[in-house]
Amino acid sequence: MDKDKLRLYVLIQNLANGLTQPFMSFLAVASGVPNIGLGLISSANGFFAGVTQLPLRKLSEPVKLLKVSTATLSALWLIMAFISYTNPILYVVTYLSIAAISGISAYAWALLLERASRGSRGRVLAEYGFFGSIGGLLATLTTGLVVRGNYALAKYVFLTAALLIISNFTVLMRLDNVKYDEVNSSNIKQSVKGIERFLGATFLFAVVWSFAWPIFPVAQYYVFSMTTEQVAILSIVGGASTLILQRPVGSLVDKHRRLMMFLGRFLLITFPLMYVFSTSVYQLFVINVVSGFTNSVSNTAYMAYLFDNSRDKKSAITIYSAVYGTGTLVGSLIGSVSLTAAELVVGVKEAVKYLLLIDAAARAGAAVAYLKLPEFKPASKGTLTVSARTN
Repeated sequence: MDKDKLRLYVLIQNLANGLTQPFMSFLAVASGVPNIGLGLISSANGFFAGVTQLPLRKLSEPVKLLKVSTATLSALWLIMAFISYTNPILYVVTYLSIAAISGISAYAWALLLERASRGSRGRVLAEYGFFGSIGGLLATLTTGLVVRGNYALAKYVFLTAALLIISNFTVLMRLDNVKYDEVNSSNIKQSVKGIERFLGATFLFAVVWSFAWPIFPVAQYYVFSMTTEQVAILSIVGGASTLILQRPVGSLVDKHRRLMMFLGRFLLITFPLMYVFSTSVYQLFVINVVSGFTNSVSNTAYMAYLFDNSRDKKSAITIYSAVYGTGTLVGSLIGSVSLTAAELVVGVKEAVKYLLLIDAAARAGAAVAYLKLPEFKPASKGTLTVSARTN
């Protein structure tokens, strides 16, 4: 397998993702997307990506899958740029389609990474993660500086993302097709056995975690009057602190897995609380440094726990993604409906405040479930690194 082409692929793909992903919910608010649509957009990458992976479990040609999904993604971003951006309903429909196809692409990429990193998990995966993170941070800053408060310019960002993905398709066309040969094959029941409590804790926390996702961009737009430049800075602060803390936190995860899983979830109360008690955007920037720790734990501990307690890793990935994704959809929809109802009673600013306080308490309570998971001995030194949502 040509690792140079894989490095180039992940760099370009994360450039495209960095241009768009941190801003989609914020731009949805600015474009007049209703709260229920905002809830769908906020949870799309979790739910639709997870669900689309389930029927793909038996596929064994990840390069072909990656080629098809990449070509489709480029077409969808072109549609977003030229047709959907000015129409709130089409905006939602197109983005949900992007999220679904991105899930297929992410699954194919995960299989390629699993194959490419055998024998040296930590080093290889950290290398690809570094390339992706750097590209994403630079692209996010670019979008923030270009768009700022002129949201009409976002269509050019979508067009640029489409062109980057098209260039990535040309990279993939030079990549040889490979068969994914999984070593430890089993059935779904064997994959789930022993991790029911972990999946239950994942679903519960996903619900309370995603409850705030449609509320955050409303807070950014209506309470703090943020621009895309400021949204970009907020995202970059989180990304940069994650790059700095990833390695030291990763070593702590290997030594204190269950405690770190708890802390990684518990400290997520920071983000709803910072929108409640901060009095300026600059305070948000400073407090968001905490996401370096929570992201670093999320990037290692939960998938490592899943892998060390499952026989069939391919099935485990798809089941975990589906459980997590379903939880995020449920939570985001509850959050968006609650926001709509609360706005009618107390107004948007007070609604944001009260709902985020409730969510912070719920996050703290749900985090306790991770302290009750059984301990285990890691099967190997390598841990899988995956991208995680900041807040």
